[in-house]
Amino acid sequence: MRVKAILFDLDGTIFDILERDAFARYKALNELGYNVSLDEIRKRYRYGKGHTDIVAELGIKLTEREEEEYAKAGFAYFTTREAFSLTKIHDGAYDVLSTLCKRYRLVIVTSRNAVSSTNEELEIFGIRKFFTLIVTRESAARYHGVKEISLLPFQEQRKKLYESVIGLMKIDPKDMLCVGDSLSELQPAKELGINTIGVLTGFSSKEDMEKASIPTISNLNQLFKILS
Repeated sequence: MRVKAILFDLDGTIFDILERDAFARYKALNELGYNVSLDEIRKRYRYGKGHTDIVAELGIKLTEREEEEYAKAGFAYFTTREAFSLTKIHDGAYDVLSTLCKRYRLVIVTSRNAVSSTNEELEIFGIRKFFTLIVTRESAARYHGVKEISLLPFQEQRKKLYESVIGLMKIDPKDMLCVGDSLSELQPAKELGINTIGVLTGFSSKEDMEKASIPTISNLNQLFKILS
């Protein structure tokens, strides 16, 4: 595989956000009036399980309107200081990035909105220096010349982020590799002709990835085998 740039999703791919996301979903569900405890949500969290699966296991049936409100509220709580305190970096991720940045141009692609707070978190974990470019909804909106890019529909939003990476990096999509932990992140990249790899440290299972013809790795350390 000839690769010039590697695009990394952040949450679930580089950051271990299970505790953080469980907290955010707990706050969001209670905001919607569903009285569930944080422990009830925590014990249902594991790699390869999506947000809707967790809600279903709790015996909750959200309406279409509630699903949108749940997603937006969960994302808002996810970006709070309290939630950030629950974040860890995946084992080995620092060393992988420090090695890859010497050979490839590394890019963060995240559905978070603000560039400044994203940069701040990367700095706290000491990994901002490894990345050539950080693309968020805010920076992608500037590239596309629009006021904002909405979080939802998710795949439509994600496609706009990848389009901005392609335009800003001026690299052919076939010379890019996108690494992410969920199908909803990777499918838009694949549609644009970007090579994709699913890492099984987030919210999509190996089976789901395989159905979409996306190869998988168990952790970021296995990237070296893919790239060799």
